Amino acid sequence: MAKHTNKTDFLSLVQDETFIDQVNNAENPDELLAELIKENPGNRQSIRYAFEFIRVNHSNKTKMSPEDYERILKNLQNYSKKKSHTRSIVYLPRIWRVAMILVILSISSLVTYYQLSKDPLSQFAQSHVADSTQAKIVLSDGSEQVLKNNDSYIDYGSTKGAVIVKKDNEEERIENSNDVKESVLNQVVVPYGQRHKIRLSDGTLVQLNAGSSLTFPATFSGKIREVYLKGEGFFEVHKNEKVPFVVKTNHIDIKVLGTTFNVSAYEDEQFASAVLVEGKVKVSQKNKIFSNDEIALTPGQGCFYSVSGKNSEVKNVDTEDYILWKDGLYKFHNLPLIDIVRRVHKYYNLPIQIENENLANSLVSGKLVLSDDFNEVMQYLSKAMEGRYEKTQEGIYILKH
Repeated sequence: MAKHTNKTDFLSLVQDETFIDQVNNAENPDELLAELIKENPGNRQSIRYAFEFIRVNHSNKTKMSPEDYERILKNLQNYSKKKSHTRSIVYLPRIWRVAMILVILSISSLVTYYQLSKDPLSQFAQSHVADSTQAKIVLSDGSEQVLKNNDSYIDYGSTKGAVIVKKDNEEERIENSNDVKESVLNQVVVPYGQRHKIRLSDGTLVQLNAGSSLTFPATFSGKIREVYLKGEGFFEVHKNEKVPFVVKTNHIDIKVLGTTFNVSAYEDEQFASAVLVEGKVKVSQKNKIFSNDEIALTPGQGCFYSVSGKNSEVKNVDTEDYILWKDGLYKFHNLPLIDIVRRVHKYYNLPIQIENENLANSLVSGKLVLSDDFNEVMQYLSKAMEGRYEKTQEGIYILKH
């Protein structure tokens, strides 16, 4: 095996193509690491951590074992702590400051990936991707039950061993064949153009918006109540000070004891948000590595997480703007028409175009009724903007002056 360059500090190694190729192409990585350290015993730490860094940054994460992940992350974290204890990061030589930034950036995505991959809630949600054209209940055995009506009330709390689906005077009983004493997972999937309400086994009420899904235990057990949300949901959490309630999403987690709040975490949007109506919640990011401070919200505040920037911002908001969808309304005040159209498209998943840029940027105020008839929605929207709409033969809706 060829000997490596005399430059064996961390930053030089992680930028050295020869070293990177050696690590990536090694048939036996442990033997390679031992040999490199033997050749340069005075730079043992730099070689070891550069080696770990490259494995994290270049490995196929989906094939990395949990044991490898835990070992690599622990080494990098210990390395970071050791450096920060010996000298403040502000006074570190530039080479180490750059190296630390590289470490943090490279493993942040891995941390997020692993947090999701080891979570049974997210695993169930990802492995049971249901047809978005129908509302469904997906049981833990993989069986699916179609919800026939829009805006149904799905009750897990009124009886053990079955799910009761209610709509007006109709009631349907879905037997859960699994032993409800176990913490089996279920999922409710809501298609575009619909909303559904769920009462969980602890009494918590959840209203799911269009294009959303909620994964949850049929019955809660243990010291924490956890659910996993994709899309948007309005939560009225049943208070239990001894057993906190956590809403998990791809990017943020929301922890509460008993309160009312809205969470929006659509996979195709650049922001995930939590807006508090009553009580208190704590929001934490999933991409934090060495520390993960919780952000406490008070009523009337929202936490908005940027997927691209990987940072959160707290704002004072009008909560009605974020929760009226549960009542079949969208409220907007001096909002550009293009933003309103994005929300309408999100709800119905139908193509809408705006005639020109000036119209797209015009400010509109009002309330929009989310009718089951999309043509009625377009009529409401046209009146609000003092314009009209047309539908092409291809099924595209165009807003015009």
